[in-house]
Amino acid sequence: MNSLEFICDGEKVTAEFQNNGSTIQIVTGNRTFDFVKQTENIFSCNFENKKSVLAVVQNNGTYYIDFDSIQLEVKDPSEDGFAGGAGDQSGEKDKIFAPMPGKIVKVMVEVGDEVEVKQQMVIVEAMKMENVVVSKAKGKVKTVNFSSGDQVDTETPIIELELEEE
Repeated sequence: MNSLEFICDGEKVTAEFQNNGSTIQIVTGNRTFDFVKQTENIFSCNFENKKSVLAVVQNNGTYYIDFDSIQLEVKDPSEDGFAGGAGDQSGEKDKIFAPMPGKIVKVMVEVGDEVEVKQQMVIVEAMKMENVVVSKAKGKVKTVNFSSGDQVDTETPIIELELEEE
């Protein structure tokens, strides 16, 4: 089995995995999951005596996973852009970008709010999944460029911060 470390919803997770062709076995903690590939992005798994479906979409180094209506955002922990964002923008700690084009569900901060690293900033719905986007830096909200219901892309910042001096 191979070992894999990744960030899932802001937390570092370690898992062992083995790819057996059409089946992928994942072991994390004391749980083992056997996923059977149904289509390119859809897998099924028998878990706790019921069949579950797993959908996986990849965009700019981030995997968006829907497992029985639980949405996860998974990135390699070496990436600095765990807070969401696309392309080169993910390195801009003073700007919050949508991880993929979608619709703003909820903005959780207002201009003038003080924010901490990993604080939830906005929820973006894309491909029927809600993605919580968090701050990558400590600072003060300078501008909020969108509101609930607005369509967003990955190129325009949703929120801009005035970074706190370190």
